[in-house]
Amino acid sequence: MNEKAKLGLAFVAAAAVVSGVWITAGLPYSPTPFLAWYAGGVVALTLLFATLELSKRNLQRLAGVTLLLSGLVAALGSSNPNAFGRSNLLDVLNRHGELGVICVGAALLIITGGIDLSIGSLVGLSAVAFGVLMENGIPPLVALVLVLLLGVVVGIFHGLLVTQLRLQAFLVTLCGMFIYRGLARTICKGQTGMVSLMNQHEASWPGFADQLLGLRFWLTGINPEERLVFPGQLIVMLLLASVAAVFLHRSAFGRYWYAIGYNEQAARYAGVNVWRHRVSVFAICSTLSALAGVLLFLSAGSVSPSSVGVEYELYAITAVVLGGVSLRGGEGTAVGVVLGAMVLPVVRTLMNFTKCPDEWIPWMIGLILLFGTIADEMIRRRSNKS
Repeated sequence: MNEKAKLGLAFVAAAAVVSGVWITAGLPYSPTPFLAWYAGGVVALTLLFATLELSKRNLQRLAGVTLLLSGLVAALGSSNPNAFGRSNLLDVLNRHGELGVICVGAALLIITGGIDLSIGSLVGLSAVAFGVLMENGIPPLVALVLVLLLGVVVGIFHGLLVTQLRLQAFLVTLCGMFIYRGLARTICKGQTGMVSLMNQHEASWPGFADQLLGLRFWLTGINPEERLVFPGQLIVMLLLASVAAVFLHRSAFGRYWYAIGYNEQAARYAGVNVWRHRVSVFAICSTLSALAGVLLFLSAGSVSPSSVGVEYELYAITAVVLGGVSLRGGEGTAVGVVLGAMVLPVVRTLMNFTKCPDEWIPWMIGLILLFGTIADEMIRRRSNKS
């Protein structure tokens, strides 16, 4: 199949998927935000489908996570007849997008042979910093840009420590995990939230509430009446995943990243500037973590520095592994990451409907990660033998 035919088929499939979700959720096609979200979803899925390389190993990995998701969805449907109601469907899709944003960054980093254990703490620091900046009179859009710049600086810092001082990424980001959580608690002693911010600026800044609520509506789909009317975070994640797919599967950068993760020494001998690419990927991962912190603040409405983003790095690594990204580096697809990020939200929803205790969540996530790692190793060994 040539590229034009593949792109056309991908567009038809993407339009069908987005339209199906749209009709199932009973969403309108106007006003402007809904049209923009619809177009963004179609474009993102088109790029994801068109860039997918249908190799045997990729299909094996995608088949595994697809079967797992199918089983979870079937169990969810049988647990409660209202499991696929409009409100629950929108909530699951939005949480899928929230987790998927950090999964995209974590996947790129793991593909290049790296790891980041500070993701959750950076999400917490970014969420708190976003609120604190607005408390000090910074407009919401400017605060968003500043938080993203914070993520860039943190990622470059991690990358330089790993590539120039040759420190282990595990240790660098483990230290970052404690540092960023501590900074979040330092700059904010209690909670910071949207209600307190709007009350604070109500008299001195009349347009502040409209700016903040507008940003929230566009990025998360939550309207001023505190009702989720569209999974905006899902579209944000899909757009980011589609950009990652183009870089991974249709650019020289992607070939370099796979080569670095598969065999860094060989990539260096081949003339690849390894340290620049690794620093770049660290920066991307941290920037997406910072964006996830902003999205978490906007969707939750208020955040606490001691709890926001806790264990997100474990959720991201679990989802990435389930999506077919090898922890050894050098393997993985953007489509797999999107599917892997859906597993944990569906698991949590299933547990809520079956009234499982919250204490079960950690060990269930651990078992899911263990089985995902075992499947990854078996696929690798079988592929090497063939």
